[in-house]
Amino acid sequence: MIVDRRDGYKVKDISGMQNILIDFKPNRCDSAVYMNAKIDMTNFVKFINKKKKDIEGLTFYHGIVDVMAKTIYSRPYMNRFVANRTLYMHKEVSLAQTIKVEFADDAVESLIVLKIDENDTLEDISRKTKERVDKIRQSRESGGKGANAAADIVGGLPKFLRIPVVGLMKWLDRHDWLPKSIIDDNLYYSSAILSNIGSFKVGGIYHNLTNFGTASSLITFGEIKEENGKWFMEMGATIDERIADGFYFCKALKLIEYIFDTPELMMEPAGKKVVYPESRK
Repeated sequence: MIVDRRDGYKVKDISGMQNILIDFKPNRCDSAVYMNAKIDMTNFVKFINKKKKDIEGLTFYHGIVDVMAKTIYSRPYMNRFVANRTLYMHKEVSLAQTIKVEFADDAVESLIVLKIDENDTLEDISRKTKERVDKIRQSRESGGKGANAAADIVGGLPKFLRIPVVGLMKWLDRHDWLPKSIIDDNLYYSSAILSNIGSFKVGGIYHNLTNFGTASSLITFGEIKEENGKWFMEMGATIDERIADGFYFCKALKLIEYIFDTPELMMEPAGKKVVYPESRK
């Protein structure tokens, strides 16, 4: 009998059709759907620039993280995942990203997973992000443990050892038996993986999902560019279609656009449900 996982509750109200879909497509990489949007960021840019005076270290990206957290809390099916042919709901909302703790071409990339509580606001998210980056930097300097250190160790093994070790990790992953030290701060164990590629002066792209872990979405955010006096951003999303249907995904995208256009919502708790207004339909 399949029970809850450490990081998720088993979804019980699942239709037979959805079960069959999971059986037909047991792997996440075989179940990807792609969505893209060019989002009007004009109100968002004005709002963040204004709030930078009040919130130390605030960036556009912190605002993007806030918008995504609000969307997941408001559209909870986006927080589902499939593991070992079973549908689960994450027990918390967490957003993952890859960062460089130093701004240099040869700087080592590290993983960061930001847990967003229901009561977190934009200011909380900005503070938490800085704290997590500082913690990872200190851990790197002291040779700390965790997902980043584990990745370095396994990745440094010769191929004849690395391949069976990774195979064992994937088997343990399917059965929820991986050590907590490997799961913590592992971007593949999150509600969604975010990638800010705007600093590379490119638009949103589609990035592959992975069969390892529990992240059902990978969303990229391109450069925020000015066009005819307004600001726009391209967003690309790759989503596991087994967690919900296309209509649900489209409504989530509309909600993202609405929150960016109504940035005052970011000062409210992340867990406060946001409803797309009928007047905009």
